[in-house]
Amino acid sequence: MTDRNDDSKVTQENPDAAVIAQFKEAVQHNDPEAVERLLRQHPPLAGRIDEPWFSFDAPAIVVAAGGGHRAMVDVLLAHGADINARSRWWAGGFGVLHHDHYDLSRYLIERGARVDPYAAAALGLLDTLRRMIDEDPDAVNRRGPDGQVPLHAAVSPDVIDFLLERGADLDMRDIDHNGTPAQYAVNQPDKCRHLLARGAKPDMLMACKLGDAELVRRLLEEDPDAIQAQVGKGEFTAPGEHIYAYAIGPGARPLFLAGRLGREEIAELLLSYSSDEQRFLFACMQADAETVRLLLGKQPELIRSLKPEDRGVLADAAAEHRADAVRLMLDVGFDADARPEGSAMTALHRAALHGDAAIVRLLAERGASIAIRNEFGGTPLNSCIWGSLHFQDPAGDYAAVAEILVDAGVPLPEQAAGSESVKRVLVRHGVPA
Repeated sequence: MTDRNDDSKVTQENPDAAVIAQFKEAVQHNDPEAVERLLRQHPPLAGRIDEPWFSFDAPAIVVAAGGGHRAMVDVLLAHGADINARSRWWAGGFGVLHHDHYDLSRYLIERGARVDPYAAAALGLLDTLRRMIDEDPDAVNRRGPDGQVPLHAAVSPDVIDFLLERGADLDMRDIDHNGTPAQYAVNQPDKCRHLLARGAKPDMLMACKLGDAELVRRLLEEDPDAIQAQVGKGEFTAPGEHIYAYAIGPGARPLFLAGRLGREEIAELLLSYSSDEQRFLFACMQADAETVRLLLGKQPELIRSLKPEDRGVLADAAAEHRADAVRLMLDVGFDADARPEGSAMTALHRAALHGDAAIVRLLAERGASIAIRNEFGGTPLNSCIWGSLHFQDPAGDYAAVAEILVDAGVPLPEQAAGSESVKRVLVRHGVPA
């Protein structure tokens, strides 16, 4: 006889599945009163309070600490949660001190949370960090969450300098996102520049993000092919996507990044090293109709000669709310359903994900497929539903996007889902609540 899981009975070993689901929802929505009630009404639940039931195989206490929710932390600790429990993430688990909540971390240390080298570096606990490395010199490069090392987390120049004096590997990459400490700091310009001043290896995307034209010039002189850098390719790949996919954007390239950030001097410099195709694509992204038509006049087959990944810039423009760029590309002959290389997300999916009603309407009017599926099996409406819950672009109007897509005839889901405003649209069109 084959064993099977049976969640129909509440026992010390097996709380009811419905109770677990309620517990998870209450933790995720930061409802300490509901968690308290569930733990009191269902004592077996407390026996499994440290189970890895949450994203990245995390226990409830790590989720609560990650959200900065002290009241939730207190409820969980009162019912026996292990303050030193960690997620079971394959690349390196996260604990309660591995988040950006300084005051809560201090409180958790008072409650018994153990400080590791990563947390000490992140919290600026230099004396604690010094003692740890005095006792164990290897701690200076000890891996923590995601396989990062203390230098990834170092919060200040004095912590960085101390770690380097003790032998920290300046360009050590984490395990999950293949990023160096300087790459992790690309959105913290002071820290990133300090690491570069200490000898960290720069890259073209970093130089563009920092707005450092002289560094861009030097990198181009050393290697003109540096202009070909792209998130998701070559050295900018990783098991869990390169850190730049989160810090800069998936598929980001130097020229387009400089344009998006308004780095005009850098963009002009990069253009001088660019091919006609790259100049054309840049003009498209900038909605520079004069340059686009000038280049097409010289090379009428330019669009047909583009690689599939380059035609996918239409989707990039949609994700960046560049309606004029999307319109120009459609006007000159881009396929409305073009997809970036390695992705099944069309421009319509991306616009719906970001709640951009103007671009969704434009694409639908220009013949973009409303039924096409992305790599997750979702239609553009599914992207809108997911985005309304999890992406929540502040510039988005997800209810308007849902309305446009439904009016255009998109396949409807079996049940209304998404944000409350999106669900109201779906219910009004006959989707069961």
